[in-house]
Amino acid sequence: MKKVVGLGEILLRLSPPNYQTMLQASCLECQFGGSELNVLATLAQLGHKTSLISAIPDNELGKMAEHFLFARQIEQHYLIKHKGRLGLYYYQKGFSVRASQVIYDREFSSFSQATYPDYPLEGVFDQVDWFHVSGITAALNDDTYELAYRLMKMAQEKGVKISFDLNYRASLWNSFAEAREKLAPLIELANVCIGLEPILLLDETGRDLKDELQLKPPYENKEDLLTVLAAIEKRYQLDAIAFTQREMGYSNEYKLKGFLYEGQTLYETEKETIQVLDRVGTGDAFTAGIIYGCLMGQEGQQVLDTAMASFVFKHTIEGDVNMITPSDIQHLLAHDSYEIKR
Repeated sequence: MKKVVGLGEILLRLSPPNYQTMLQASCLECQFGGSELNVLATLAQLGHKTSLISAIPDNELGKMAEHFLFARQIEQHYLIKHKGRLGLYYYQKGFSVRASQVIYDREFSSFSQATYPDYPLEGVFDQVDWFHVSGITAALNDDTYELAYRLMKMAQEKGVKISFDLNYRASLWNSFAEAREKLAPLIELANVCIGLEPILLLDETGRDLKDELQLKPPYENKEDLLTVLAAIEKRYQLDAIAFTQREMGYSNEYKLKGFLYEGQTLYETEKETIQVLDRVGTGDAFTAGIIYGCLMGQEGQQVLDTAMASFVFKHTIEGDVNMITPSDIQHLLAHDSYEIKR
């Protein structure tokens, strides 16, 4: 059993039931989520120790969040009470030609107002194997960016492996160029990077190599993809780069594919078609699968296959958190029957 620490905000998700729009809804269903929280909850489901560094308000909503963490077996040693409120987001689930929509309401949250000195971080990385954080946390404000940077530096000095999920959210940045520039120092501290954008990758002309090659999903031109991956690996001294590809039609049916670049080798999966119940948290499920595979000492293709199994499975789970077990992963990897398990 390994231990994974994450830094991120706990959000309360409010959603209309039964694919209703916000204008139709007379009630909203609630559940907890947040990118790093989703990753930790999945890893706890898979048998690892997990701990979250975060801040919550000292009220009943904060207590709800504490109960959720306890139920998901996520340690709360570095969970602080701080002025502010609990961050919210509203999720209107799409169907067919109607796209899903997210509305964030997280300004002045406890997490966004907490600063590095507020956290009792002595010994935070003692006997820890992995640290995880995402670009969402870095994007919230200067204080959360500094917190992420300093914790990544601490983890690196302790020899703890670090994963960084780029997790670009346009609403949190002034521009794509700003995101590329500000995330670069964080990527430099990571061992494993999840995603291909926004990564600053300037060529000799001063332009971004990805822009020069017009590299966009679906990644059919493998020569250009390998050129970019090799350049990213060299520029940021990464152990691995993992990312996914989604092809979406007008129905709730996706074609999914996973990639892992490690040791100058590109691993990939076949495209898999799946019916989608809930899209939220699927990227976090993929990230959790990558971390799980690495912690279990798996080799490149096996790590990717494990992550893909977690990624695919989450599309069938309602809510932010992937309720998956090691036996579910083995079932998917073995391509067992989809008949009722009795």
